Amino acid sequence: MRKSKQDYVGIDNRQRILEAATDLFIQQGAQDTSLAEIAQALNISKGTLYYYYSSKADLIFDVTDVYMQELTEGLLDWVKSLKEKTAPENILEAVFHTIFNAETRGKLHIYLIHEAITTQGQLQEKIKAAYGRWKLMLQEGLDTVFGDTLDTKVYADIILTMLTGGIVHTIIGVEMAPLKELIHPLLYK
Repeated sequence: MRKSKQDYVGIDNRQRILEAATDLFIQQGAQDTSLAEIAQALNISKGTLYYYYSSKADLIFDVTDVYMQELTEGLLDWVKSLKEKTAPENILEAVFHTIFNAETRGKLHIYLIHEAITTQGQLQEKIKAAYGRWKLMLQEGLDTVFGDTLDTKVYADIILTMLTGGIVHTIIGVEMAPLKELIHPLLYK
């Protein structure tokens, strides 16, 4: 259902664009959604949309980055709020499960990686910076769970690599070993 301008009182245009793009990407897929369709859904001109986003890849990056930021912060808050002692492998399993099951966002993530590989430049730099932020959040979560018993920088790299690969496997339907079996050797040498 199309929203009217009154639905967006107090919300900036960038936020409106992100919301509309997210809805259309989920309904139609990123490949099949044009910037013109996003502008039309918002009742704004293409010029206004291009003022905020000069390319679809930049828009997809922001949609994905906002989602990953919210997801990562939510998972980190969850880890910090655990009242009972929870086995580290159970925490990691929940993290992997949550990210792997975000199918639409995973597809957008892979689309972005493809764009970054094939077009280089600014998008690639944005993705590298986002991975740096995600790695720091992972390190913070690992520090919370493991304290000083683990080299969290190395493990954050390993987990981030596993997450990216797992997203690819999930999207294309490659069967993976159960998460418990993937995580156990990571934590217990």
